[in-house]
Amino acid sequence: MNSDIKIMALSVSMILSGCVGPPDHSDGLLENVPAVVIESDYFSLSVLGDKYTEKNEWELALDVTTLDQILTTMVIKDLAINSSDSSYIFLVDEQGDTIFNVGLFSDVIFTSQDSISVVGIPKKVILDTDNFSGRLQYQIIKISL
Repeated sequence: MNSDIKIMALSVSMILSGCVGPPDHSDGLLENVPAVVIESDYFSLSVLGDKYTEKNEWELALDVTTLDQILTTMVIKDLAINSSDSSYIFLVDEQGDTIFNVGLFSDVIFTSQDSISVVGIPKKVILDTDNFSGRLQYQIIKISL
């Protein structure tokens, strides 16, 4: 019986020594897993893509009126695509009309401040990726006047 305990202890220690922890991501992002924050005054989407192909939709919780404005920022960096790749991001209003759309085809830094009375109330963000490789940061921030 004493030898059984030794064998079991040896087996457990071998198993535990072979375990590996999760990778250390210095930027906080996991590949091909969108990081999303949805608040009443803020929406944030971050993607570290490596041949990422998926269609995602997020309902916004922005509490806005026609007197408010939204600040939209988007950064696309480290993009590596082929001519056949096609990835897009869409911002859709409450009537289902597209407020904003952009193809993710080149490195971009974009910012825009728009009045809700002009563009409409944003209700949904759609990310439609086909073989997306790169970094995407997209935010919508409510500005009350």
